[in-house]
Amino acid sequence: MSTTVQQIREAVGRTGEARERVRQHRSTDAVIAALAQAAKNWLDPSSPWRKRAVERAPAATGFSEAMVSEAVDLTFGAITRESLGELLDGELGDERTGPRLIVHFLAGNVPVPGIASICRGLLLRSANLVKVSSRDPVFPALFVESLREVDAELADCVAVLDWRRDEVALTRAALERAQAVIAYGDDDTISALQRLVPRSAKFFGYGHGISFAVVGKEAMTEENLPQLAQAAAFDASVYDQQGCMSPHVFYVEEGGQLGPRKFAAALAEAMAAYQARVPRGKLSVEEAAQIAKLRGAYEFRAASDKSVGIWASEAGNDWLVIYEDEPMFTPSCLNRVVFVKPIERLESVLPLVRRFASNLSTVGVAPMNKRAAAFAAELIKMGVPRVCPIGQMQRPALNGRTA
Repeated sequence: MSTTVQQIREAVGRTGEARERVRQHRSTDAVIAALAQAAKNWLDPSSPWRKRAVERAPAATGFSEAMVSEAVDLTFGAITRESLGELLDGELGDERTGPRLIVHFLAGNVPVPGIASICRGLLLRSANLVKVSSRDPVFPALFVESLREVDAELADCVAVLDWRRDEVALTRAALERAQAVIAYGDDDTISALQRLVPRSAKFFGYGHGISFAVVGKEAMTEENLPQLAQAAAFDASVYDQQGCMSPHVFYVEEGGQLGPRKFAAALAEAMAAYQARVPRGKLSVEEAAQIAKLRGAYEFRAASDKSVGIWASEAGNDWLVIYEDEPMFTPSCLNRVVFVKPIERLESVLPLVRRFASNLSTVGVAPMNKRAAAFAAELIKMGVPRVCPIGQMQRPALNGRTA
């Protein structure tokens, strides 16, 4: 049965009452301890919460069971006493009591942002109304259930509900008493929601993001390449490349001991190994057709054009690595499809990605030396919110942007 306006208003009332109890009886340290313990409970291989997620999430998310298990480790491994304290101190400052009601609109591409958003609201001891995505109704609800096992009163400060995006009357009901709104999704969704938010409420919208990585010539050695390729394959494969921190392109600087094509070949080998351990999820008919069309086009070009190379999974379209000399930034069609392109020097990347500046999320770099630091400074001037080592693109700090 669909959520109703009455259910939304009742949920707002219940969470508001719970918030008042928590404000009176829970210290900030107690909230941090409860959240950290709930997250830790997920990491046990025998955890009932992990088992339920692995059983339920694949049908909604499209991820394989192995990918869901990987997502559990990445999501809840990042939630510790230390990271929660840093989030409170660094992002929330001295404001230890937050808005009376925060309404969260979650995306379903990856679970990290939704869980982190709920943690933010609870750290501020706010009431939290959470609208889940149809692509992931599982993780937020299970997390709140797991928190209830640790601290029922704190869990009562969160209500997890679902309704369709086009049910505007329900969205308006959810926003009636909101003092803050946190929203994740595509740019159109963010814009539509912002128009509905009361002027009295603060709005934090996180729309479409894209990422890429850059490999400096110092990293391209026989000794370093296998480990670098494994790190790059992890960043490109985890969450089936659905998150905004997933790299679309790896730019490789020329002039190293090994050339950019060597990186492409090593990346392909590492992506095959990751696929064997963590299979990619099921594709829609449209996604499969898109990858097949792209693969066919580049295989045709590679047959007669030495500036193009392609490495693909033997069975189906589990992963795809495309090398081409043309350095223009090429957004991927996702689902573990990546481009490798040569560049003369690190700074050559800047004009290639400038038109995407407003949507850039994360840039991975290897190695993180003095030259890379100067390059990172230029990216930050461009507006890139996060620069990190390759292999850490999908492991942001809890207070980092995660969708």
